[in-house]
Amino acid sequence: MLVLGIVGSPRKEGRTNALVDAALQGAAARGAQVQRIHLIDYAIRPFASQGGAADGVRFVPAELYDLCEQADALVLGAPVYFGDINGLTKDFMDSVRIRNENGKPALGIAIAGGSGKGLFSGVQSIYHWFYHRQMRAIDPTPVTRFNMEAALSALPAGGACLVEMAQAPQPFPGAGREDRWAEVVAYYATIPLLDKDPVDEFLALAQQLVTISKGKPALAEAQAELARALTLAEQGDRAGAGRHAVRAYELLLI
Repeated sequence: MLVLGIVGSPRKEGRTNALVDAALQGAAARGAQVQRIHLIDYAIRPFASQGGAADGVRFVPAELYDLCEQADALVLGAPVYFGDINGLTKDFMDSVRIRNENGKPALGIAIAGGSGKGLFSGVQSIYHWFYHRQMRAIDPTPVTRFNMEAALSALPAGGACLVEMAQAPQPFPGAGREDRWAEVVAYYATIPLLDKDPVDEFLALAQQLVTISKGKPALAEAQAELARALTLAEQGDRAGAGRHAVRAYELLLI
């Protein structure tokens, strides 16, 4: 059994690489063969065809098709730039074709390593691709520099989960791609975080900063702002919740 880790960051020894490695370590501990690749090592070009998606074969090396098809499960990690995954990873997703993708177990990781903004929107892009490719994704891992250590500790369990799923593959039922959508939609309705918006992102960021900011002079004020934001969110005042969540975040950001 092969679990393939795909690193979308051009920084080979950066945070994305470490996160993908953590998931692969969990898969290896369950007896899987693991392999990590860096997209920067391949001649991936932006999709620039007028021939439709089927013409994507011209923009990604065939070796990447083969690796993804040989793999029993995928781990895909990417950095977040301005609220979305980086262009290299998106170019790969736009063009790669995986003929046995139906039900293939997959885990997505996105790291918003600077301000943390794009915490959810980045990983959502990866999961939109999993959805459209009809893979069977497990819960996403959105990461910032504030929760990096917690993510590294949690990801081996994700890798182990991929191995368990790959041992008993579950393709979505249907005679063909268009016959599967009811089950695919139902499955992805259970995946957390795909419905989150910028207010949710700032609530999460503020909570992360509160967690790691013991002893900071502004902590009490930030906690009060976060509590107010959570109350307003429960009351349905999303605009007010967003304002107070941003305030809590700004008080603790360094």
